[in-house]
Order: sequence, then structure tokens, then C-alpha cells
Amino acid sequence: MKWTTSFLLLTLLITSCVSQPTLDDSDVIATIVAATLNAPTSEKTSPPATQATSNETDAPSPSSTPLPSSPTSTPTNTPSLTPTPTKTPTTTPTPTSPPGDPRETLGTPSWEDNFNSSANWYTYQDSSSKMEVKGGKLILKVFQAENYEYWGLSVPELEDFYLEYTGAFGESCSGKDRFGMIFRSPKENKGYLFGITCDGHLRLSAWDGEDYTTLQNWQKSEHIQTGPGAENRVGIKAKGTTLTGYINGHEVVSKKSDLFEKGRFGAMFAAAETPGFQAEITYAVYWKLK
Repeated sequence: MKWTTSFLLLTLLITSCVSQPTLDDSDVIATIVAATLNAPTSEKTSPPATQATSNETDAPSPSSTPLPSSPTSTPTNTPSLTPTPTKTPTTTPTPTSPPGDPRETLGTPSWEDNFNSSANWYTYQDSSSKMEVKGGKLILKVFQAENYEYWGLSVPELEDFYLEYTGAFGESCSGKDRFGMIFRSPKENKGYLFGITCDGHLRLSAWDGEDYTTLQNWQKSEHIQTGPGAENRVGIKAKGTTLTGYINGHEVVSKKSDLFEKGRFGAMFAAAETPGFQAEITYAVYWKLK
């Protein structure tokens, strides 16, 4: 089921966010409203809404093997055969999951989506950005590099859970171009944000509609696959007040916060460096933890 939203509150929302709370001396947050929406049909739904913000931060931008020759003569009465060597197939080791990878211990997911259709996702396009399901992917695209973080909210409302997206940066990306998730969002303009960048940084933060709180500022991680086309698994575990982020099964951040107890989730994306930046999510899954 797809919901439609009204843009009558656009001017009011933008006006209400004129003030720019500082993260520190070099970090400034500004807010703008975008039109995105997500309403899965697999659970009871309520009309969702959308929000987009911009988070500006200064941070450092990283044979063949010849066969043996045939014999020149054959002994009389005792023919000999020259064995032809056979190739032993080489195998590529299957990557093992790192210790503590939640996906390996949680069992059957509560919900998953391979993007075979757009039934679970709102799709749209406006002058700033677009979300569409195409070719087994949720495609997230920003037309201008203005550093605004766009997100679209979904139902159901989750409290304790592990949520994971498998996604990739597009054919062109650099710096803090990023994608990730919004979660525990009680309203369209509130929630936690967790994302990774093209240059290999991660950040965990919260936006309460007025103030921006950095739980983990930009942090370089060796576990992030970087650059255009790089694929990553981005996961967040929310259990009580503990928020734990995972990249490709590796725990990379864990923080305490009681700002939001439960809420909806969605996809987040932003272009900081690259006009036309695109990210693609190919698999989304969550496990309810209680």
C-alpha cells in the first residue's frame, strides 16, 4: 500500500528550522523537508511522513601449465600410456562471518525484502532526490551535492531489534557521500541516524526536531569497503538504551542513548561531494529482539 503526503506543511517546517544548532565549533546542522515515504503492507500501517536534514562537518577526507610432450617411441610388446594430467579445481574460500555477527546468531528474520517489487517501499522523484525500486534494488539518488540527508520512514514501529541493509555506493562517489538508515523514529522529524561514507567513515547521531546530538562523530573504520561500487552490510542493534552499529558483521560503535525508545525505520542518503550521487540497497532485513 502506498500513501500520499501533503506538501502544505513544507514552508512551516522549513521556517521552524531556521536556527542552526551547532555540533561543535566546526559542525552545523540545517534542516529541510523532502518528500519520501515508505509503508510496508506486511504489517498494520499508519500514514507515514518524511524528513530530510543536512549535517555539515569538517573531517579529513584515503598461467597455464604446459602438457608433457608425447613419447617418441613405444617399446615393443609393452605399450605404455602417458597419463594426461588433470587440473585440480581451485576453490575460492568462502568468507567466514566475524565473531559476534548478529546475522549468524539470530535465526529466522522477522521480515526481509529482496526488492522484487516496490510493494514495501514508497517511490518518488522530485527536484532534489528520488527513491525507486528497479532491477531488484532500492535506488537512492540525490541530484545536487548539498550535504542534505534525506530519509523516508516506514512502518512498523520497532522497539528492540537488529536491522541490516546490504547496499553499495554508486558508480561515482567521494568524501562524505553516504547512505544508511534512520531508526526508532517516533515522528517524521525525529530519530537516530547511522550511516557510512564513500571514504570509509561512519557516524551515529540523533535529531529531535530541534537539536542535533552526535553520539559518535565521524570515525574511520577499516571494515568499510570504500569507493565507487563498494558493497557493505550496514546494521544497527537497538536493545534498551544501547545502540550498537555493525559494518559487514563487525561491531564498530556502541553508545547509550534514551532519546527515543521506539519508532519506524527507513533509508537515509546524502550527497556531500558528488552531484548525482547514487546508492543502492539490495537486501533489507530485521529481527525483533522481543
